[in-house]
Amino acid sequence: MASNSVSPKLPEGDWCYYICPSQDPNEHNGYVPSIVVRDEAGFRPLNGNGSCATPWVWGLTLKEAEAQARKRNLRIGISPEEANLIVLSSMMAGEVGK
Repeated sequence: MASNSVSPKLPEGDWCYYICPSQDPNEHNGYVPSIVVRDEAGFRPLNGNGSCATPWVWGLTLKEAEAQARKRNLRIGISPEEANLIVLSSMMAGEVGK
């Protein structure tokens, strides 16, 4: 499992790590995590910064990547239930914006 050592610029407010289950794991040899912000439509894939950067990869399988996201969210004080609410608020913000 690869991970960049440089932290992403973190957004203001409530946010969580999220693994988009519809991504193609073959594109980056695994699943790339994203950041989702409460009440903000969409998500921000952790693709790295700069011309030589590579995307973060948190697992070769969806199960591995989701487990890593849960673990990282717990480290920042976000329970699985709270992460689900943050993701849901993001989805709803996208619907309201249509």
